[in-house]
Amino acid sequence: MDATALESVDDVTPEWMAAVLAQNGIAATVCRVSTVPVGNGQMGSCYRLSIGYGTGDGPDRLIVELPATDAASRAAGQLGYRCETTFYRTVADRVHLDIPRCYFAAMNECGDGFTLVLEDLAPAEAGDQIAGCSLDQARAAAVNVAGLHAPTWNDPSLRELDWLIPDLAAYPEVAAAFLVDATAQFLDRYEVTPDTAVTLRRFADRFVDWATGRPEPFAMLHSDYRLDNLLFAEPDAPRPVIAVDWQVVTVGSPLRDVAFLVSTGLSTARRRAGEKGIVQAYHRRLVALGVDGYSIEQCWEDYRYGLFQGPLITVLGAFVAQPTARGDRMFAVMAERSSTAISDLDAMSLV
Repeated sequence: MDATALESVDDVTPEWMAAVLAQNGIAATVCRVSTVPVGNGQMGSCYRLSIGYGTGDGPDRLIVELPATDAASRAAGQLGYRCETTFYRTVADRVHLDIPRCYFAAMNECGDGFTLVLEDLAPAEAGDQIAGCSLDQARAAAVNVAGLHAPTWNDPSLRELDWLIPDLAAYPEVAAAFLVDATAQFLDRYEVTPDTAVTLRRFADRFVDWATGRPEPFAMLHSDYRLDNLLFAEPDAPRPVIAVDWQVVTVGSPLRDVAFLVSTGLSTARRRAGEKGIVQAYHRRLVALGVDGYSIEQCWEDYRYGLFQGPLITVLGAFVAQPTARGDRMFAVMAERSSTAISDLDAMSLV
């Protein structure tokens, strides 16, 4: 049989699993597949597969991602489903960052469902957006994402990819109106300092200028490159950090990914102590991967400019996310950290 996209975890049969493996050059007879839910995704469902073999050999465990079981979440996730499956099918092999090996990626015929089969990266664990990370972890993650940006640096063909999430500059006035409303609702719901509230409002008012202000350099962005979407192994592991969740890939200023990671994932004290070193390490990796004519001075300025990715994703994420106790705490922390970074580095003066 040929492996096709599934509708639910009940469709993960030994025959289907064997077909997936066969597409990857693994000839084996699968006699057993058991599933256990993992994670708590809102736009999809994730399960760990334990695989038993009759003949041949293959991975003992894999991860399968499927569409959300809730109809509304499933409808809202369609663009993300297309984005992530297309990324793994067409882009993963041309970039130089650590991501999970993908064994299978497909959409259903209706476009409202998808199936991903990925390597199981345990014992690596997801970062904790609230607790934050170490400077070494942030540096490793920044260096890793340079492997996405460098191969797509100022590549005009990116503008022709219809599966990407639309660039911020495509409909800036519409996005700005939405952001102003979402910011007002955010400040009604979350308790933040007066300085943070001022920063969020000022950014929403200046969003159009920011979104259209620096058209170059541009590259492919993860655009939600934060701790909850990164898996960390031990520091001396061959793969210390792996990037997951590719549902909102877009095009824009590359330093938005780095600034979002650093400004929301580090405590204020750690960020102040280490952010310049992190940007320098990121820049060295860009140069090593072939980006030229881009100075460290310009990289630092673009990092300052990219700090507004923090309030943007925080406010919009809070607007669309289902309320949870952890989510409420997380969004407030992200808003405070990113707004403080904007103030520390006088990023508002660049807009």
